Amino acid sequence: MQPAKPQAFVLLELLNHMVLIAREAKRRGLRVIALNNGPLLTEGPFAVPDGVVDEVVPVASWSAAGEVDDLVDDLLTRYEVTGTYAAFEGALRPEARLRELAGLPTSGVATVTRVLDKALVRSDLYAAGLTALRSTTLTEALTWQQWRFEGPAVLKPANGTGSALCFTVGSLAELRAAAGEIAAVTVGNTLMAEYIRAHGEFVLEERAAGELLSVESLVHGGEVHVVGLTGRYVCALDPVVELGVCFPYRHPRHEEIVARAVEFHRSLGITHGPTHLEVMVPDEGPVELIDFNLRTAGVAMAVCIGNAFGVEYAVPLTDLACGRRPDLAFLGRTPRHSADLLLLPPPGATVMTDLAFPAGTEYGRATKPFGQPLSGRADQLDVVAMAVVTADTAEELHQRALEVRRTTVFNGRPLGDHPNNRVVSPRHYLFTATPA
Repeated sequence: MQPAKPQAFVLLELLNHMVLIAREAKRRGLRVIALNNGPLLTEGPFAVPDGVVDEVVPVASWSAAGEVDDLVDDLLTRYEVTGTYAAFEGALRPEARLRELAGLPTSGVATVTRVLDKALVRSDLYAAGLTALRSTTLTEALTWQQWRFEGPAVLKPANGTGSALCFTVGSLAELRAAAGEIAAVTVGNTLMAEYIRAHGEFVLEERAAGELLSVESLVHGGEVHVVGLTGRYVCALDPVVELGVCFPYRHPRHEEIVARAVEFHRSLGITHGPTHLEVMVPDEGPVELIDFNLRTAGVAMAVCIGNAFGVEYAVPLTDLACGRRPDLAFLGRTPRHSADLLLLPPPGATVMTDLAFPAGTEYGRATKPFGQPLSGRADQLDVVAMAVVTADTAEELHQRALEVRRTTVFNGRPLGDHPNNRVVSPRHYLFTATPA
């Protein structure tokens, strides 16, 4: 009789909040394996403690599908894989393959691959009558002799992540200018850049009107459990630039948004795993899907959700990763309010030399290396820092969020009220919400 293989929990590209999942898997007595292109974090609040990861398997490139599949096959010869977790889009297809081969619940490789392609998602939803937004590829749009949409459109990578290289355009001139910027801009995050380039195409879709917010869910056995809605702060100078997320978000159309999110899941065939849907909600009319993400919300939203409900959110995420139905009793609690803030440098800043967060924040971290050149702009790729704040009420959280923006020290001076730092709060987050 062959000896039993050791049980292992596999994280694909372990970074940021995934360390919380790794620690929970280790607590459960599982051998923790990390398939990583980048090094494990050794500094900041998401640093990986010694002894949590038992083995690191180097991944030369997540875009080299054959090589990654070989690594997955090798793992399965050595371990009984009892759980997997991924939060980087480029690792989601191989994770789905690993789960299929290990006999773990999954939406499947074919479904995951299709849903990762934003152009295909839009066409599928249009065919199913779940979107009114028309779309095309950038390649096709660049052949137009005149603008074919009635209003502005959003240009974004077909395989995108982190809102990188997203543009709003309303004419052929603006489209061509954005295409030129795409060709000229260097995405500093290597993982993002490689994932975007691997597909190469961009999708141009009509811009939906309304308020952009997110729906956070845990899906098990085809049943969609909506954990809550996430509102977002955006840059007053450019609302395309997100400068913070807050959870939970009370919205007057909550029940309609939840019902629509369930429809999107079912139409696209998503039956298992955490999801993070970005939707546009008008005052009246249908809720539009903007992005369907087959992962937990990014930044430190796993921390914010845990803070809001007073739980270790890593526990239900790890349950789901191991194919178990998570205990969702915490959803019946009255939550607190928590936000992850994204901070931009002052106008014209060309380098970051130091950074200090005020008291009352947690999970404060720099998002760019000290000494690295900054662009001097104020777009989605220029965020230099993030920090989490939590409060009992929405109004208290809003005031604390504004204070943190003013008092975080960048290059020896508080950020203050410079133009890059001005935000517009979520529309329905406060009854008197105004630009701040």
